[in-house]
Amino acid sequence: MKRIVGFILFASLFLASCGKPSAKKGSETAGSGHKEELIIGSAVDINNLNLQKQADQINNICLKLTHQGLFQLDEQNRRIPCLATEAKWIDDHTIEIALVHNACFSDGTPLTAKDVKFTYDMALTNPVGSNLTGLTSTDVIDDYTVRMNMSDYSNDYLMNLTFIPFGIQSKAAYDSGMKEPWLIGSGQYIFDKWVEGEYSTFVKNEKYWGDNPGIAERITFRPLLESSSRVIALQNGEIDVCIDPPINELDILKESPNITVHEQAGTRLFYFGVNCSKKPFDNQKLRQAIACAIDRESVMQAAVKGKGTPQTTILNRGLWGFYDDMPGFGYDVERAKKLLAEAGFAGGFDTTLTIANSSPYMSIAQVIQYNLKVIGINAEIKTMEDATLKATCKAGTQDMFLWRWNETIRPDCVYRDLFYTGSGSNFHHYSDKAADVLVDKVLKDKDADQRAADSKELQTYLVNACPQVPLYIANLVIAYNKNLVMPFFRSGGDHEWFNAYIKQ
Repeated sequence: MKRIVGFILFASLFLASCGKPSAKKGSETAGSGHKEELIIGSAVDINNLNLQKQADQINNICLKLTHQGLFQLDEQNRRIPCLATEAKWIDDHTIEIALVHNACFSDGTPLTAKDVKFTYDMALTNPVGSNLTGLTSTDVIDDYTVRMNMSDYSNDYLMNLTFIPFGIQSKAAYDSGMKEPWLIGSGQYIFDKWVEGEYSTFVKNEKYWGDNPGIAERITFRPLLESSSRVIALQNGEIDVCIDPPINELDILKESPNITVHEQAGTRLFYFGVNCSKKPFDNQKLRQAIACAIDRESVMQAAVKGKGTPQTTILNRGLWGFYDDMPGFGYDVERAKKLLAEAGFAGGFDTTLTIANSSPYMSIAQVIQYNLKVIGINAEIKTMEDATLKATCKAGTQDMFLWRWNETIRPDCVYRDLFYTGSGSNFHHYSDKAADVLVDKVLKDKDADQRAADSKELQTYLVNACPQVPLYIANLVIAYNKNLVMPFFRSGGDHEWFNAYIKQ
């Protein structure tokens, strides 16, 4: 049975108390004509629009239309004001944040400091609160000033405030008892309808308070899970944007006079991981042997036909502190065999490689399966749904696995989430006190030079420990109607569509 979710807007409530919207600069940019609807063919469907109780990229992309945080990111991933005008550390335990005075929610109610406190207090009671490391409480100073009380100084904390799940929510909406209060936001669009498996639609917020309103009257996401289906839909004009077009069809798309194929360096890291809590993968030399056995160039060719960058460090490319000259473990079969023997497994062993049943994991797995067989490790490939794989890895029942990680602004979100003892995203079940100490130092050290040195040391330490073998960073590839106007694309795929439209 298809699920239909509707949302009725009560725009007249408290409208008089909301500041008047500024001049619609975005509409002027659109010129005299644009298509009423922008249709985006996505590779997955949304599943949850409750900001603080979801964690999928497609949900976050949609929520960027409807909600805004205190800060946002510019094209270079620098933090810039949004609902806040400024933030300053008063001391190592206090941050004071000033808010804009004219923001309002889509139902017309003003957005004030009490809504900020409500949002962050709620976040501390949800799993998403793990991204607010150090926050203990939030105080309202006046209608447009809040103070965040911190247990410790954090280099990443203010960047964390750009995180979509921390979009400011309406306390009044929750207090009203309405069914889905999290749908009330202050963004350029308003959620309209979701028909599971078919589409989700967002309509322009005509009462938007800021100077950068939406342009298209409607933005619709159509989940077309098969990449070939997205290509056909784009060629037929059924969609305007094709997310993640299949690499083997790019040349065909480029030949179409009505389609543009865009490619740029990406940030999503695909990696091979082992469960360090299970034998024999608790053996560091064994892990290093596996790292030397994997041919990254062949993996990348099989997965994305070479459209990417091989990688040896564990940090996403473009993040602060990225160690581009990391030597790592290059492809070296003889060294792999030597390390395997030193680890006590000269005769090899049998194991399993667990992967998601989605692209490009099977292509990657088959190359690695062959690579490991060359040194005597026989890996049976096991496939499962993405969600099942994540649950399996979190539970720690897997041997070896494939996954990916995308982070563009916060190095701590890589170091702490993937490698810190006890982290829910530490699918490697890796635990090392020395690594934990370095993770904390990189987060808290105020000396920029020392912090950079610590970050380099931490990357070197983790690469040598080998709970993970970084494989490659995939390029961002997207195909679209040649008349699409889009300011820029995010290298990680988490685009802002509220400024996009099809010109006519």
